[in-house]
Amino acid sequence: MSLNARRFTDKPAQRIEVPKMSKVTREEAARLPLLDRVLLQEHQRHAARLADLRCVADKLSALDAIVRAAQADGAYIDIADVRQSYMSHRVGGHGRRVNAVVLRPADTLSCWREPKTQNAVANALLAAGWRVVNVEAARSDISRDVLIFMHGMRAVETTCMRQWIIDAIEAGHITAATEGRHPATDTGTPLNAGSAAAEHAAREL
Repeated sequence: MSLNARRFTDKPAQRIEVPKMSKVTREEAARLPLLDRVLLQEHQRHAARLADLRCVADKLSALDAIVRAAQADGAYIDIADVRQSYMSHRVGGHGRRVNAVVLRPADTLSCWREPKTQNAVANALLAAGWRVVNVEAARSDISRDVLIFMHGMRAVETTCMRQWIIDAIEAGHITAATEGRHPATDTGTPLNAGSAAAEHAAREL
């Protein structure tokens, strides 16, 4: 069964009802009055969001302490982005794969440059004994990097600023053996080489 199908069929302990939506083709929708089309799209969006939440409902209560710690450190959790990650990660070297819960600080114009708030979730997970198992830090230094933390059979996907990655490498929390693309894996090519080349080309115009 596909991940998309499981979103609508899996039943968590905390029951979340997903409304049954009638199948409407694009041609049928195009013949509806505009108001009906708008309402239909909104109902479909709501059903899809509830299906996403049903996938992670049983995992969220275990993250309440992490959320409280991150909020105490100034983070504003992006509630709209809480969902099950599309990528799965292996528990241990040969264990089964689990999907992470996406838990990120909000990325707004007023707070995204503030490292304390942007790194708060990562700091809370690390302080609670979670370990970093995957890092994607391949974009520019001012972009948020993506981290996967694991603790037992649970996984969380979050984001942080690049300096957090550098500090975690120095502290030994991220090593060359950590999966993903990050500064601890010395490829000889700067991770932000692509964006740097683009900026240089723009200056030449």
